[in-house]
Amino acid sequence: MRGRWIGVLMCLCAALLSACSSVPSSRSAPVTRPAAADASWPDPVAVTELKRAGGAMEHPLLDVAVLVFDTGLDTVQQGDVDTVFAEVRKAESLFIPVQLRRTLEESGHWGVVRVVPERPDSTALSVSGKILHADGRDLVLSVTAVDAAGREWLSRIYRGRTSATDYPVDDGRDPFASVYNQIANDLQAVRSGSDAATIATLPDIALMRFAERLAPAVFSDYLERTESGRLALTGFPAEGDSMLQRVRRLQRQENLFIDTVDEQYRVLVEEFAPTYHLWREYSRELVVYEEDYVARASQREIQSRRGTFSAMQQTYNTFRRAKVHEQDLYELATGFDNEVTATVVDVDDRIFRLQGSLREQFAEWRSLLERIFALETYPTP
Repeated sequence: MRGRWIGVLMCLCAALLSACSSVPSSRSAPVTRPAAADASWPDPVAVTELKRAGGAMEHPLLDVAVLVFDTGLDTVQQGDVDTVFAEVRKAESLFIPVQLRRTLEESGHWGVVRVVPERPDSTALSVSGKILHADGRDLVLSVTAVDAAGREWLSRIYRGRTSATDYPVDDGRDPFASVYNQIANDLQAVRSGSDAATIATLPDIALMRFAERLAPAVFSDYLERTESGRLALTGFPAEGDSMLQRVRRLQRQENLFIDTVDEQYRVLVEEFAPTYHLWREYSRELVVYEEDYVARASQREIQSRRGTFSAMQQTYNTFRRAKVHEQDLYELATGFDNEVTATVVDVDDRIFRLQGSLREQFAEWRSLLERIFALETYPTP
């Protein structure tokens, strides 16, 4: 009889564990991420102060495009320990570049800094990144910066780690501010250590790249590609050149559209930032709890005799607490919604309605500019 009851209790415990593991559904099923410790990650950056511009400004002030970060979901391995939520990671791919843009702006070392969905041709410096790991305690980013000439300024992995005192998050503050400060300081170090004449040519190279995309037959001769893949100017159109004036006008229109895209990203991030910071706080608590539990379990045996109901109840109670945390994270994850409204552009008395994701809108807008340039340059009879 006793053996029968033990069997029933074990079945009941298994059923309870199965029920507890059922979490609320999200728009995207969760995928697993690599374990929180990775030997390839660097040590967390130290508390870093942002180096701000002072005294005479460096000229020219280069415009910077910060690309929406790669979510890193394509490299996630199934079967690992932790759980990353796809919708949260998508939000993080917007949140992180917006925070980096604000840091670059605050430094005062740069011109216009914009967040964009794709790398533009008309920007002197582009910064891209990939999220390797993100939770409330650790943030690991792979960051690359390349200028208009194709010279790599930066290719580095950054890691930040928070403490309990970083939460709750105050308005206008980010627990991983030191990571953004370090990236900004590294970019400025490259800028300061570069040849002034080389830096001065980058805006013109960016303009010619933009012009070449609009009219390759006309502007490709102004750029030379070296064996290493870099670009150099071989000349520049006269200031009074009518086609150059058209290119500059369309560049201004593209920048206005990019400003609109950047503003949508900023507003979106401001809307979900409070929920995201709360999710980070819960996430950090869960990571710390799991590590503490593993450490405790490795130092002591379960007090009750193995195979008894008391031992199973101990195991289940610990498992349930972890699952309650995960359920809370799922509920917070559903608060992220990256939908955007349609953008309407009025050009030459015609309405072009650009719909879809901002990435799709940006690609459609660039195609539209090419059509406008062709119509103005080669009008049909």
